[in-house]
Amino acid sequence: MQTDKPDFQDQFVRGLSHRMNNILTLFHGYLGLLMENEELDSTTHEGLERIKEGAKVASSLMDRTNALARPKKIVPQQIVVEDFLNQLAPSFEKIAESAEKITVECEPNLPLLWLDPSRLRLALTELIKNACDATQPKGTVHIRCAALDSAPENHIWADEKFPPTHWIMISITDNGRGIAPEIHDQIYMPFATTKKRDTIAGLGLTVVASCLQQIGGLIEHESCPGRTVFRMTLPALRAQKVQSAA
Repeated sequence: MQTDKPDFQDQFVRGLSHRMNNILTLFHGYLGLLMENEELDSTTHEGLERIKEGAKVASSLMDRTNALARPKKIVPQQIVVEDFLNQLAPSFEKIAESAEKITVECEPNLPLLWLDPSRLRLALTELIKNACDATQPKGTVHIRCAALDSAPENHIWADEKFPPTHWIMISITDNGRGIAPEIHDQIYMPFATTKKRDTIAGLGLTVVASCLQQIGGLIEHESCPGRTVFRMTLPALRAQKVQSAA
């Protein structure tokens, strides 16, 4: 029996992630029971805390690994980008614990996006996490949405039946330490990271690139000390947002 290689890989990743998460759920459960024992000495309790943190990192790694697999079905929808960002605002506030503030700016009368919202949500979340982490301990992250006058050069739309007529760019800017020039070409590769903490998996930007590939978007960046910008170029289908009836 022959199988399509990309489909087989996606099924493998989803299956592995599912099984590993089941194991980690069981692991978390028994670990919680052990830590409830009031007779534990401080050394043992500290050891269990470290194991718990490691299990949490492993769960996050499996979630991000699963995000690299193509969804079984991409479902494009019309999205009002400003409303979409407002809906995500509470989750942004949780991410912003490591940054001083996150600001959002949208041009008026933006085109409607045409893409799978789950992929956009995931890409935005990873980019904002990355930006907030870069600005520690107290920096700023600015999200800006603007319409583009023309499509990206030589770009092929993922769904040829419904080619976009307009484009939107969402940029995420932080005032952190910046990206070293020698690794600019590597940052979207799996496990590429300059962060030294064991809790950093190095998959965030890989997930972003994968999500945008799935929805026909592009990701670009530029960076220098004190300013890093990631730009997502996204497909849209209408000239501007539909105005609600009075």
